[in-house]
Amino acid sequence: MKTIPSKEFLSCEKTNEQRQPAKLNNNKLSNSMATSSRFSSVIQLTDLDDFITPSQECIKPAKTQNARQVTSSGSAKIQIGDDGSYSQLNKEGRPEKLQKAQITLNDCLACSGCITSAESVLIGQQNHMEFLKLCKDIELSSPSRSFDKIVVGLSCQPILSFANKFQIPPEEARAKLSTLFRQLGAAKVFDVESFSDLCLLECGQDFVHRYREQSTNSTSIPVLASACPGWICYAEKTHGNWILPHLSEVKSPQQIAGVLIKDVLPNELQTSASRLAVVMIMPCFDKKLEASRSDFFRDDQQSKDVDFVITPVEIEQILEELAIEFVDLSPSQIDSLGGTTDTSWSVPSGSGSGGYAEHVLRFAAKELYGMTLGHVKFQPLKNSDIREAFVEKDGEHVLSVAIVNGFRNIQNLVQKMKRKKRTYDYVEIMACPSGCLNGGAQLRTELMETKTLTANMEALHAKLEHRQVDDVRVNKLNHVWLGKASPEEHLNKLRTSYHAVQKSTNALTVKW
Repeated sequence: MKTIPSKEFLSCEKTNEQRQPAKLNNNKLSNSMATSSRFSSVIQLTDLDDFITPSQECIKPAKTQNARQVTSSGSAKIQIGDDGSYSQLNKEGRPEKLQKAQITLNDCLACSGCITSAESVLIGQQNHMEFLKLCKDIELSSPSRSFDKIVVGLSCQPILSFANKFQIPPEEARAKLSTLFRQLGAAKVFDVESFSDLCLLECGQDFVHRYREQSTNSTSIPVLASACPGWICYAEKTHGNWILPHLSEVKSPQQIAGVLIKDVLPNELQTSASRLAVVMIMPCFDKKLEASRSDFFRDDQQSKDVDFVITPVEIEQILEELAIEFVDLSPSQIDSLGGTTDTSWSVPSGSGSGGYAEHVLRFAAKELYGMTLGHVKFQPLKNSDIREAFVEKDGEHVLSVAIVNGFRNIQNLVQKMKRKKRTYDYVEIMACPSGCLNGGAQLRTELMETKTLTANMEALHAKLEHRQVDDVRVNKLNHVWLGKASPEEHLNKLRTSYHAVQKSTNALTVKW
C-alpha cells in the first residue's frame, strides 16, 4: 500500500498546441489523459501537480470533509490499496474509503478549472460505453432503460475520417456507418448536413441585421461564429462580458438538428421526446460539452436536445469491442424527413468546418449590395489557419470575412479586437488547428504525420459535392418543423445565449 499527500491534483491548463497524453505510471490516469487529448487544445488536462494554479481555479470545487478525517499528527494522508481503491486515515488512525470525484460535462463548461481526484477525472456521461449500454437496454426492453428509440446524426468530418483510415470513398464510409448504427438499434440515421442550411441561413440573416445596426451598436461588428464549443468555452471563461456581445447567437447544426428531431419524430416513432435518444457523431469531444450545456435542456420536454455525442475514436472502440470489421459492413441508405431515404449527399460550400464564412459573405453581398458572388477565394496570411476574403465595390472593401483556426490564432485575433483594431466583419472560428477536419477525436495513424493527414482530409472534402444554401430545402424543413410558429418561437428554436463565468475569489487567485 502506498501513501500519498492528500492535495495531489490533476490541473487544467489552456495550451497553445495540441499535446499527446502524458506518459504516467498510473494506467487509469493515462487513460484519462488520453481522453482529454481528444478535446481541442483550449480544454486540456495536463500533468499531475500539487496545486491548482491561480489562473485555473475551480468555481465548483469538490466538497471536502471536515477535520474529523485529519490524523492526530495534523496532516491528512491518503492510502492506495492494492486494488487501486483510496482510503484516508481518520483521527483515530482507521482508514475510511474515499469516493472518486466525478465531473459532469456540464461542469466542464461551468468552471475555469477542474474537479479532480488523485487518480483521475471521471467523465460520468457521454461515453461510448454508456451508449452501448443504452443500445443493449433498448434491445432487451429493460424496464430500467432511459430511452425507447435512438436517432443518429452523422456529420461530414467523421465520415471523411473513416474514409481516409480505410481508404474507401466517402460515400461508402457514410453508408457503412449508417449500417453500423442501424445494427446497434438506431431507428433513423440522418446527415447533420441536411439540417445545416437552417443554421447557415440564420447566420446570414443575423449578420446582416448586425451589420445594419453597427452605427448605433459598437459591439455588433465583428460577428464571431459560435459553432465551436471549445472556442465558446474559452470566450466565456477568459473574456466574459467583453467578448460575448460579438458572438453569433445561432445554434450549431448539431443543436438545431437535435431540436428539430425531438420536435418532429416522436409521433412517427411512437414515443415521447424525453424517451427519444438523439446521438450525434462529431469530430471532437468539445461537442460533448456543447450538448451538455444547461441552455440546451428543454423544460417543456424534460430532455436535452442532444443526449449523446460519439466520436470516431469511440466508434473505433465500439468496432473493436464488438469484433466488427468496418470494411465488412454492408451499405445502407441515409434517412430524410418524411420517411424517405436520402440518395444524394452534398455538403455546404466553403471550409471543412461548415462553410460559415463563405455563406455569410455570399448572403451579405446579395442582401446589402445586390451582388451575386461567383467563386470565393480565401487568401492565407502568415499561416494557412488564417484566411481572409473580401467583397469590393468601387475599388473599396465593403465586406470582409476570415477563417481563424487554432488557439494561438484565436488569441491574436482577440488581442487585436481588444486594441480596438478593426479586424473583419465576420470570423469563422474553430479551436482545432485546420478546423473540424482535424478534430481532436478523428482517427489517426502513427505512420501518418498530422500535416499529411490534414491534407488528405481536405482533399477528400474537396471531392464532395458542394452546395450553396438551398431555399427549397430550408422552406421544406421549416414547413415540416416550425409550421405556423411565431417569429419569437422561430428564434427560440434557432438561437441561444452565452454567459460569462464568474470566478471565485480565494487565496489562490491573488496575483503576487
